[in-house]
Amino acid sequence: MEEKSLKEQLEEKRLKFLETEFVVFDLETSGLEPGRDEILEIAGIKLRGEQETGRFEALIQPTRLIPPDVERINGLNEFYLLSNGRKSAEVVKDFLAFVGDAIVSGHNIREFDWLFVASHAKRHGLPLPTNKLIDTLELSRKLLSLPQYNLTSVAKHFGYEHANAHRAMPDVEINTKVFVHLMEKMFAPPAEK
Repeated sequence: MEEKSLKEQLEEKRLKFLETEFVVFDLETSGLEPGRDEILEIAGIKLRGEQETGRFEALIQPTRLIPPDVERINGLNEFYLLSNGRKSAEVVKDFLAFVGDAIVSGHNIREFDWLFVASHAKRHGLPLPTNKLIDTLELSRKLLSLPQYNLTSVAKHFGYEHANAHRAMPDVEINTKVFVHLMEKMFAPPAEK
């Protein structure tokens, strides 16, 4: 039996990617500490390969005042969230149901966003998620040579403007495009990278 070429192996991986379910997600939070601070907004786009198959978007009612510096970053305040949001336990439960067994992706999720999801799941007595993660921050550092690797810089590298940063769904929409480009780059034969 003849061994497959690298190009054939990469094509097989690309075809498997097209059949795999992913959720690209992002959070807005009241601070930087998963055990202390709260999720204020959560959004996700579900993909099968490159095709969008669903969306999740929810605001969460805070249980304490939002620091003014956080409000300046994402524009979310307690009045808006209390009027338009839902209880944290309900939203986290619904989000984890939306994610299911999908591979989860996002920018800096391994060091930030996913820690908040796990902390809030624990806080609300929900099963801790065990999904596989693909962090687009880590992936972009491995595959690209850029002066900065924040989402805006990586998006710009692929030709996208990142307007309305620091709101969950606009961040997810741009990160979904970045994720697909990074995956395509991973499956391209070495000469095409």
